[in-house]
Amino acid sequence: MTSAWILIVAILLLGGIIAVLGDRLGTKVGKARLRLFNLRPRQTAMVVTILTGTMISASTLGILFGLSESLRKGVFQLDDILKELRTFKQELEQTTQEKQQVEAQLSTVKAQRVEAQQKLDQINRDYNQAQTQLRTISEQANKLRIELDTLLKERQKQLQQLNQLQEQSSQLQSQLQEREQDIIAQDQILQEKETRLQQLQRQQEVLQEAIEERDRRIVQLDEAIATKDGALQAKETQLGQLESQLSFLEREVAILEQYYQVYHELRERKIAVVKGQVLASATIRILEPNAAISAIERVLRQANSNAIKAVNPGKEYDSQRLVNITKAQVEQLAAQIQDGRDYVIRIISAGNYVQGEQEVRVFADLALNKEIFRAGEEIATVSIDSENMEHQEIQERLDWLLAASKFRAQRAGILGDLQIGNGQIATLINFIDEVATVKEPLDEIKAVVAETTYTAGPLKLNLVVMRDGKIILST
Repeated sequence: MTSAWILIVAILLLGGIIAVLGDRLGTKVGKARLRLFNLRPRQTAMVVTILTGTMISASTLGILFGLSESLRKGVFQLDDILKELRTFKQELEQTTQEKQQVEAQLSTVKAQRVEAQQKLDQINRDYNQAQTQLRTISEQANKLRIELDTLLKERQKQLQQLNQLQEQSSQLQSQLQEREQDIIAQDQILQEKETRLQQLQRQQEVLQEAIEERDRRIVQLDEAIATKDGALQAKETQLGQLESQLSFLEREVAILEQYYQVYHELRERKIAVVKGQVLASATIRILEPNAAISAIERVLRQANSNAIKAVNPGKEYDSQRLVNITKAQVEQLAAQIQDGRDYVIRIISAGNYVQGEQEVRVFADLALNKEIFRAGEEIATVSIDSENMEHQEIQERLDWLLAASKFRAQRAGILGDLQIGNGQIATLINFIDEVATVKEPLDEIKAVVAETTYTAGPLKLNLVVMRDGKIILST
């Protein structure tokens, strides 16, 4: 600090002395009017003043740099010192961070040390406990050695017993061989039973398929029955209408029967027209109301012609009106058929009439011509076995089948006849002969609808012989 003050005082003194000397020198140069380098005196004085100032500065800096090493380093090495200072600051910050990390690690180490000390204490306690257990185990080991000696002695006894058991085992081995032979024989029996079981399972599968087929047929029959129930309800409605007509007709028929009963009994001539005989039938559809009467008249003309042929065979009376029906019936009939649907009209005899009659009382029967049976529908079924049956028995079974089919057809509302195959009797006879010649057992004969049948009929049937669910013969 003292050297610095001395340096500052010296610089001030030196600057004052040099300034005085410069001023004196300038003054003298100015008074002397000296010229340097051909300059004017004034300019020469200025140059001298500049040189003097420069010398003052140079001498001042030279003294400072010569006397103060720190100033010399501060001027020439200041940038390097600043760089080193920044580097030192960065290193200091890094060192501070590392110090913090080390302090954190140190705290962690201290915590781990405390935890390790606790574990060490626990290990010491466990060790002491283990020492105690070791002593206990040693005592138990001594007891076990004593028990082991006892077990060895028992083992000797068991070895002796084992030898005895081996001898018994050899005896059992021989018995086992005999038992194995018996088992082999039983295996053969079991294989035969398994083979039989497989056969039974196959038969069961066949029966299951047959049962499923039966179930499907039952479902189809249920659907058909539901359809038939609907048709039956419609038929019952129609039946109610017909019953009202029938009650009226029955009253008229009763009157006619009472009137003609004695007359017919006294007559010895042959009956030409029987009661309930259908004299004419036709299927009609009325699209115009005015055409109903003319359509009924055509049916009545046909019935009149058939009645004339029956009552007076061999003669023709085209202009004679033989059939007699009330006008009220004709008008009621015309009113019923004017809805544009298909109807079946039948002209039926109201009583028995002999040849030569001049009048035949009739009444009209009306039914809606609708689909009754579809093609392929089963009507009736009868069981049969051709091996144990003769022609007469087969004929009786077929008669029963046809009777059941006719009954069902009439019950369903079919008004036409029943036709088997092509309608020829030879077809039915050939069918009976074929059934009788079959040597294998048969299951059943079915009556199947050949084509879609309506109320007007006829009902065409095919007779089908079945065996194991397959068709064998058919008409």
